[in-house]
Amino acid sequence: MEAKEYLQQYYFAKLKLDSLKTELFYLETLADGTQGCNFDKPRVDKTPTLEAPFIKYLDRIDKKRKQIDGQITKLLELEEEITEAIATVDDPMIEVVLRERYINCLSWGDIGKKLHYAEAHLYRLHREGLKKIQIKDDSK
Repeated sequence: MEAKEYLQQYYFAKLKLDSLKTELFYLETLADGTQGCNFDKPRVDKTPTLEAPFIKYLDRIDKKRKQIDGQITKLLELEEEITEAIATVDDPMIEVVLRERYINCLSWGDIGKKLHYAEAHLYRLHREGLKKIQIKDDSK
């Protein structure tokens, strides 16, 4: 795995967490909503169900919350690991650029405004940083 791919793992894990949270919100909205009677089909010879309509969503909500908890744990581990990798760079300015880009997930324009640097200069610092970064190889 190249340094850039390694550093981008945190960003993609964060996106996945946001997606899971959106799915959870949708399920909770469905569970909170009241459902009316369905008059489309006649109810002949059917035993009425005593189960509340929202019950079918509770199991899915519980599974989604467990997924979110697992993703948060993964995200925290990745953040710690990537922060340690960024700290191996010996230049503090490159370290700040990498941190702003890969931990704080800022765009190049936002980093440039924050640090008062042109984007071209940030790209150069970024390239140097990718060469200097030491990533852990867990495949061994």
